[in-house]
Amino acid sequence: MAWRKQAGNKAAAPARRGESLHDASEGDERRFRDYAEAAADWFWEMDANLRFSYMSESTQLPDAAVPQIFVGRRLEDIADAGDETGDRRSLIDLLEARLPFRDIRFSCRDALGVIQHLSFSGLPIFGAHGAFQGYRGIGRDLTLLVRAEKHAAIAQSRLMDAIESIRECFMLLDPEDRLILCNSRYREVNAAIGSALVPGAPLADIFRASLERGAVRPASGTLEERFAPGTPEVGECRVGDRWFQISERRTQDGGSVVVQTEITPLKRREQELADKTTLLRATVDNMRQGLLVLDPERRLKLWNGRLCEIFTVPPGVLEVGLAIDDLIRFLDNYVGPGSGKAAAVAAKRFAQTPDAPAHIEEFTLEDGRTVESRLSSMPDGGVVATYFEITSRKRVEAKLRQAKEEAELASRSKTEFLANISHELRTPLNAIIGFAEILSSQIFGPLGDQRYVHYAADIHDSGQHLLNLINDVLDVSKIEFGKLELNEESVDIAAVLEACMRLMRDRAESAGLELRIELPEELPLLQGDARRLKQILLNLMSNAVKFTPAGGEVVVRAALVADGLTIAVADTGIGIAATDLDTALRPFGQIDSRMARKYQGSGLGLPLTKSMIELHGGRLTLESEAGRGTVATVWLPAARMIRMVAANLPA
Repeated sequence: MAWRKQAGNKAAAPARRGESLHDASEGDERRFRDYAEAAADWFWEMDANLRFSYMSESTQLPDAAVPQIFVGRRLEDIADAGDETGDRRSLIDLLEARLPFRDIRFSCRDALGVIQHLSFSGLPIFGAHGAFQGYRGIGRDLTLLVRAEKHAAIAQSRLMDAIESIRECFMLLDPEDRLILCNSRYREVNAAIGSALVPGAPLADIFRASLERGAVRPASGTLEERFAPGTPEVGECRVGDRWFQISERRTQDGGSVVVQTEITPLKRREQELADKTTLLRATVDNMRQGLLVLDPERRLKLWNGRLCEIFTVPPGVLEVGLAIDDLIRFLDNYVGPGSGKAAAVAAKRFAQTPDAPAHIEEFTLEDGRTVESRLSSMPDGGVVATYFEITSRKRVEAKLRQAKEEAELASRSKTEFLANISHELRTPLNAIIGFAEILSSQIFGPLGDQRYVHYAADIHDSGQHLLNLINDVLDVSKIEFGKLELNEESVDIAAVLEACMRLMRDRAESAGLELRIELPEELPLLQGDARRLKQILLNLMSNAVKFTPAGGEVVVRAALVADGLTIAVADTGIGIAATDLDTALRPFGQIDSRMARKYQGSGLGLPLTKSMIELHGGRLTLESEAGRGTVATVWLPAARMIRMVAANLPA
């Protein structure tokens, strides 16, 4: 201000002596002009009517077109009346009041209609007798500055919008660690310290308030450790059941940025993963199997303690990343109980078959223990192997195998004994049957008392029954030895059924039963053993007649089905409980001792019948209900039919 007052006084002195405003010494004028040019773009003058009488060319912007629009015009005619940011009204008032002014801003439009932003400073000029003569002053072009300020304001607004839109808590501090700003998310999360979040607040006060009121601390660690060498710039903080990650960063001006990110879902997932990992580790460590997992590069990835126990591997040998070759080398060289060559061979095979399907192998360790290994490929190209010590199981299997062999030997011995004894019994039995038949027929003359004839007939019937039983025993023995062969031929199954009906009719009538047969109009010829087929049907019909009380009925039905031929023998007899069906089909199986006493039999009929049906490639099915009767169905496959009768096959 001193130079301006001095210049004003020196310029006013010659004016009071009646000199022109431009009549100053050349040296002083150059001196003051240098000062003015350093601070101004233009020099200007106004006359007593406040019209611009002089406007110099721009000292800084030679191409500016502003001076041309000022000379001869008043300021209110030039300044933009719609400019809300300038000081147009204030400047006009100062001019009317003949007062000095400095850096008053206003805007106007140049000859091209482009808005220019200007700043004027001026001093009123008075004559020798105090008459107002006008103004003299300087002007500056602020257009670029105003544009830069607008761009900066827009950029700052965008930055604030961006800061407000992020989900993280954001805080900006100046180089003295005082609060510049924080976003609404920060205030929302840290509502407990809302009163402390004012611009200029020291970070230490915010930090202390956060600890006292349960808010998220505004630093990754302690204040003393902030940005210290070796101190991480990221930390974590727990507030209640919520977790936050706090990251800090220095700005270029020495300030800092603090960002708080809620990581509660991440921490929960980490906890869930940790729990699952702990559970998996506990599961793996408590497995009875030894576990070994390799990654796709065939390096050790996971194992459990049981693996070390099985192969007696000392602690510290196995480590993550150990190559399979090194593991094989160790097993080759390590001398200890239970390890050695067998385990090394297993490991080699393990390495050589990474892409093979599940592979199971057994090997014996040097101490005699047996180990079962299972190798499988994993989706990522790795391999998982389990090793299970099966020494006890192998011992049990050996004992069971021995018991099975002994049982089979005993069964063969029994069967051989039955076969031998049956042959030995046949010879005298044939003689008994033959002589009893001679006696009952009285071929060599009357026996005298008629009772002898009846006794001889009873001896004949009993002998015949015993012979049939012996024949059944022989057949069962042959079947067990696999020596029963079929004498196959073309069989008219309809004729076989009719023959069986004739043989059983008298017996059924004697028992007071109705015996019926239901056959289709035509049945095909079968490839089979006629005698065995007849034996099958007679056994089933005999059982039906034997176990059906008087007044009941026995029905034999034959039918062609899509996959073969069925022959069913249905009765209305005493039936068999569902729990006893399996017993009835076992050799010598007796369902109930009381029934055995009432209905005599060896228990060989149904098992023998089932075996002979299976020799023909068929099957026997029993459907029965106690007290309601039984249906025994024989199915013979279509392959047994010699002459197919398609017209009679059901759709």
